[in-house]
Amino acid sequence: MRRIPGRSAVAVAAAAGAGVLAAACGSSGPSTGTQTFDLTTHSISGNPRYHAVASGVFSATGSMQAASSASSAPLIARFPGGTFQLGNLTTGHESANVNSKTCAAVFHVTGVTYKLSHGTGKYQGITGHGTATLTFTGRLPKLSNGNCNQSSTVLPVAGSTTTTVHASGPATVP
Repeated sequence: MRRIPGRSAVAVAAAAGAGVLAAACGSSGPSTGTQTFDLTTHSISGNPRYHAVASGVFSATGSMQAASSASSAPLIARFPGGTFQLGNLTTGHESANVNSKTCAAVFHVTGVTYKLSHGTGKYQGITGHGTATLTFTGRLPKLSNGNCNQSSTVLPVAGSTTTTVHASGPATVP
């Protein structure tokens, strides 16, 4: 009588075959798809460091900060295994709203575009582009007359600010 392999032997063989297939597929070339970045900071500095979460073509947690305080400076993304730049930033469409009673302020920018480049480490050769939306919320101080201080040089009340950026677009990582 012939012995029929048990279910466990079949499962082991199937798992081994799947592992070989996955390894072969994983080494076949670059990964391409939609890449998303979600950035958050509570800093009010002119060049804040953002906590960054990447998902899509690659998933990682790291940081992003502009290379300098110049408005045209690229963001330097630092993730485990390497860095890259989000550069060629364009200005978007801005809107702002201040609640005259609470002095809560919301500043919103949509339609900012960017390009991915200058990768190092595992991001060497990264390419891509996309659009971003920025939202700033915070509370402005009140003047002695009770009005909100909306001067262009005023700083928000300490601890009241959050800035978020959501960026997304096609990317290729070799």
